[in-house]
Amino acid sequence: MKVNIPEIQKLLVGILISKKVSKSEAIILANEYLEGELQGKQTHGLMAFPSLMKGLPLKKKPVIIKKKTASYIFVNANYNFGTVVGRKFTQQAIGMAKKQGIAVVFIQNMLSWLRPATLAQYISSQGMIGFVVNNGGESMVAPPGGFEPQIGTNPIGIGVPTYGNDIVVDMATSKRAWGEVRKLMLADRSLPAETYFDKGGNFAKDPNDAYSVVASGGYKGFALGLFVEILAGSMVNMPMGVVKHAGTGYRTVPRGAMILILNPKFSTSLNKFKKENKKLVSRIKQSKKLKGVAEILIPGERALKTRKNNLKNKCVDVRDELWTELLEIKNNCDK
Repeated sequence: MKVNIPEIQKLLVGILISKKVSKSEAIILANEYLEGELQGKQTHGLMAFPSLMKGLPLKKKPVIIKKKTASYIFVNANYNFGTVVGRKFTQQAIGMAKKQGIAVVFIQNMLSWLRPATLAQYISSQGMIGFVVNNGGESMVAPPGGFEPQIGTNPIGIGVPTYGNDIVVDMATSKRAWGEVRKLMLADRSLPAETYFDKGGNFAKDPNDAYSVVASGGYKGFALGLFVEILAGSMVNMPMGVVKHAGTGYRTVPRGAMILILNPKFSTSLNKFKKENKKLVSRIKQSKKLKGVAEILIPGERALKTRKNNLKNKCVDVRDELWTELLEIKNNCDK
């Protein structure tokens, strides 16, 4: 069904406030979930919202800065929302990178943001490179040669400024995000071939049988996911490996994260940097295409086009069952 964008935002904000989230934080959170939907990332849009509700209201404590230097911040989020904490310290780190050329923020005990690319894209809009990662939570990715889940899906967000649309990488280090399982389960559709394992080590077809997921790009993708596991795990004193969180909302499982900011002005001019990036993008898009391919897309381009189209139409297409579920959550909160 088609739902007006302001109506979605109002509903999400209302639910969050009823769960004792402050209005300012409720608006930030609602916009993050709405943004995922606008970009066509359904698994990281409204579909993920009910999972957040399972862990609310929160028993959070004040955020603590454990260490801070001219270019380094280590934060204990103390079960506050990663979306809110990440935005606050990203803004601080951008100011540090303007002076030092580089800044890094490490976060422990945050409640997961939806997509690290949200912060990476914001960093690129400020004329800097953003590299943002977080622990994927529960172990879901199997190592090459095995089928038992050992590390999280460990997403990566990268933002690079250029003239025109910035380059924005938004990816899990697994072949598919785990949210695809729930999405296909609700749609009563089969899993993609050779992507998910069942508990017997066979490739699963039924979403209900999914036990683990293959790493993106085989051993190379697993190596990248393993590195993220460490950056957002042992680096910030957070658990790694086989971690189960039964009985709690997936989005309210404490995570670790890293935000790295690089300032191009310390090695070149921003104008030249963006100009050269635009040339590279143009050359790639104009390269020879395979048969049946209408256009070569740069990372982030498809999501941007989907977003523009949804904003133009002033609404998004929400699955009937999901919208009913969200309305029921609101009604239960009002009782």
